[in-house]
Amino acid sequence: MSNVKTYCFGRYLVDLPADAVVNGQAYQYMFGQIDSEPTNIDQKGFSDMLARRSDSLKSTSELKGRTLKGVVSNGPTAEALITSEKIFGEDNYGFEAYWFTPHRLFTLKTQDMEQSTFQAKVLPRLKERLLPSLHARSRDDVPSQPGFCLKDGFIADDGKTAQYEEAGISFKFPQWPGILVSVNSSTVTKLGEPKLLERMAQVPIPDAYKSLMSAIHDIRKGTRVAAGREGEEVLSTVPTDGGYRLHQFQWEAQGSKINDPLDPTLTVEFESGMTRIDGQPARPKLSDEEAVRLFDAVVNSIRLRPTGGSGKVSGIEPVPTLPLGTLAQTGSVCPQSGWWTCPEANGQEIVGGTRQHFAAGTVMPQVRVISRTAFLDRMLGKQQEHAVNTTWKLVGFDEEPPTETPGDSAPNEA
Repeated sequence: MSNVKTYCFGRYLVDLPADAVVNGQAYQYMFGQIDSEPTNIDQKGFSDMLARRSDSLKSTSELKGRTLKGVVSNGPTAEALITSEKIFGEDNYGFEAYWFTPHRLFTLKTQDMEQSTFQAKVLPRLKERLLPSLHARSRDDVPSQPGFCLKDGFIADDGKTAQYEEAGISFKFPQWPGILVSVNSSTVTKLGEPKLLERMAQVPIPDAYKSLMSAIHDIRKGTRVAAGREGEEVLSTVPTDGGYRLHQFQWEAQGSKINDPLDPTLTVEFESGMTRIDGQPARPKLSDEEAVRLFDAVVNSIRLRPTGGSGKVSGIEPVPTLPLGTLAQTGSVCPQSGWWTCPEANGQEIVGGTRQHFAAGTVMPQVRVISRTAFLDRMLGKQQEHAVNTTWKLVGFDEEPPTETPGDSAPNEA
């Protein structure tokens, strides 16, 4: 894609065609779902709204509903009302958090917590980390500091504290009715879950649907590296009663650590026929080849935003943020500045050297392999080379070479 727009979702960035339209968004952070809605109230109106809500909670018996137990504030624009009610004789604690910015109101409401857990673990994080950290942002704003993007907002933090997070955003396209592209990141809650290909193979197929399943055509299926992560993909087309086929593409890379914001499960889905015309799924205006190209471009564009220092959207991170061994395929965005190598460097001569330096935000190139030539040709300086797609592997965080041109080789090692 040449004309693209970058979107921030959770801790990641993704590129979509410039004319893509946001279809929907959903975000959960730390304690629950954070919602955003437009508002016409001013600062005084926000204070009055909280006062009315506080009075309503105070007037409610904890035996009949939620009552007010306390208030936590972070200045005049961020406040949380601590609530509780008796359920089967036990205290059920929770809170309602509100953030006000001009023309925008954010809310997070949660409950079902034991009093001891709430006081010891939830309340300190609410006061010290959540209330002070949420700020408004425009949809087009991609923050440079580390943190979590949500609809119309941003929560500043380094992502190094274990917690639950989920971010999802979907897009539709005016020129391609019925096409829906969704991207999602969510922290892992349980290890050892079946991966994409295993899940699909385990789905039981009733006899009545076996003939339909046999008509599904797999364009591509297997492993796929993107965003520095090893994932799996399935790209299929399914038949319709109208005689045309619909697209169902999915890529998924599972996270490997519980509640690690920097190692979530990533998913990209591409579906056609999501709009109905005269009761039938809209016929795709994209060919299979065009659909695959769009899907590949979106998957390849996903990258982790900087997680240390001030950072840049597509520049070099000030400190390493991804571990050695991170993978990136040709055509994807480089997720980490550093030295990279590839399998072709094993026993073959490649242009640029066996280790090459790439800056975060640049596109990972093909590897140019130098063909073995006759002695006379080599003596005369003649050599042939061919370019192939590869999977690059991050092997070092050495200082950037003097030139800014990506692909410079590392110094020879003794």
